[in-house]
Amino acid sequence: MNPNQTFINLNRGLTDAYVLWDGKNYTTIHANLTDNHYTKHLEGKHSLGIVPITRDGNCRWAIIDDDTHKADKSKPVQEYNYKKLLKKLKILGIVATVFKSKNGGAHIKLNFDKPYPAKKVRRYLKKIAYQICESSYDLIPKQDELGKEKTGTCINLAYHNGNTRVVIDDEGNELNLQKGMEYESNRVVKLEDLEPFNLLSTADYPDGRNNKLFSAAVYLKKNFPKNWKDRVKELNKTYTNPLTVTELDNTVLTSVEKKDYLDSSASEDIPKELVAHDVMDYRQLPIPKPEWILEGLIKQKTINIISAQKGTGKTEKAIGLMWAISKGLPFLHYNPVQIDGISYAHPCTWIDGEMDPYDSIDRTTPYIETFGAPPKNYFQIINFALQKNQNIPDIKDEPGQKLILQHLKKQELQTGKKPLVCFDNLRSLSNYKENDSDGFRPIGLFLRNLRGLGYTVLVIDHSGKDASAGVRGTSSKTDWANVVLLLKPEGPKGQKVMKIRVSFDKARGLRPDQTADFVCTYDFKGYWRLATSDKELKDEELMAKIKELQPKLTQQSIAEVLGISVGKINKLIKQMKEPKEPWA
Repeated sequence: MNPNQTFINLNRGLTDAYVLWDGKNYTTIHANLTDNHYTKHLEGKHSLGIVPITRDGNCRWAIIDDDTHKADKSKPVQEYNYKKLLKKLKILGIVATVFKSKNGGAHIKLNFDKPYPAKKVRRYLKKIAYQICESSYDLIPKQDELGKEKTGTCINLAYHNGNTRVVIDDEGNELNLQKGMEYESNRVVKLEDLEPFNLLSTADYPDGRNNKLFSAAVYLKKNFPKNWKDRVKELNKTYTNPLTVTELDNTVLTSVEKKDYLDSSASEDIPKELVAHDVMDYRQLPIPKPEWILEGLIKQKTINIISAQKGTGKTEKAIGLMWAISKGLPFLHYNPVQIDGISYAHPCTWIDGEMDPYDSIDRTTPYIETFGAPPKNYFQIINFALQKNQNIPDIKDEPGQKLILQHLKKQELQTGKKPLVCFDNLRSLSNYKENDSDGFRPIGLFLRNLRGLGYTVLVIDHSGKDASAGVRGTSSKTDWANVVLLLKPEGPKGQKVMKIRVSFDKARGLRPDQTADFVCTYDFKGYWRLATSDKELKDEELMAKIKELQPKLTQQSIAEVLGISVGKINKLIKQMKEPKEPWA
């Protein structure tokens, strides 16, 4: 390893300007920066300052310049406590390289695997600085973007003359250039690795030890669940005036333990103003018209829920629905999308969080025998029992969400289309608090984000004791949905076929004539058919008897014979005269 070249590579930034320091003054040079300038810096021939942000607004490294040791102007400059800083970084799991700065403070440097937008980097940098710096600090780069003419703010590079402003390793040892570059080059991160640090502060960055400890505890609980309390206690000890053990337990620890606080990263980039359009201008925006997957029922980029009590057939209906979608076949009275008269299949993923793996074979066999298999990768199954430790990570948490999105992207590459994903079922895939709207919010945000990425979502959920009342638990679940279907069993138990009444609890994007209740049956041979309801069957029997008696008796007499009201007789006679409209 060539330490000089590694040093140059790890400190590249703006190439058309740099800064030199002569011991008293800084001079900005507007000229091309070369490797020779870095070499002279290491040799002590000049002291070089680099602007990390480039003209395109990106940076490959960033620094927190911490001068806490001289923040109190009423006191002599203190010696910087590097061991305390290193302890904080270790507790919080932050991968950074610490350097001694020219002013006797610390440069906490993050190196990235490639250039990233400075605006995003600075947001994470501020979160980290909030926790590890006690008072005075600067973020470098200072700017979100440079533009064509501005020079930006520079930072003095380490290892001037080869042995000053050196790296300090995890144990507090000062490293020479060779060992320092070996150490730093192994501490490179991706921008996505910093996402958890959004929890290190709320959006308003409140002052005070307790506020900082509270945010740190929320972050540690989520990212270090096994020992988060111990880490909070150790972090508390790094403060000049730490809380007592009792105070810490009764305030921060108790509060964070009771409630799962949400990641506030979604609200980080708060706009300075809301964007509004005149209605006619709005209509001219390039907003794509939603396309159907099954016309009249499911559109692409929507969230759909099927809710029913246990044993009603919601999973069976979802499988039949997905089989038709993945084959480009009609399902009941709903037709697949057609282009030039040709029906097109759409990929699906069934995430099964509770059934025995062989149940999936049993349930898909009739469809294969009747209709044949879908195209390769168009119907994929993720069964919990076939995962590592028989576990699909909770879909309310980031690890589970990342794995699902990773799979959907893979299936999208395999099929060339954004798949429909079915979560079966909500309760088995998450331990969220059913009656708490805040408890469901992380899942709602995840589903909304999937929809925003172009994926279509189908959620299977349990209904309460009264199936007609909708989904079980908080009603806010359906606020996120486009379409909500409620299923209720129809007819007596022990029928040879499964008979279900389907009603629309919510139908955003559908016309009123597309939301009428209907009854359907499944014969367990792959066929779903529209059916007549029990009430309609009874009415049909009565109408047959009325038709038989009508020539001989008055409506009053027919009512007495059949034991029903005259009004009911009159209504049924009118129905007999109306033409029946078949399902399209």
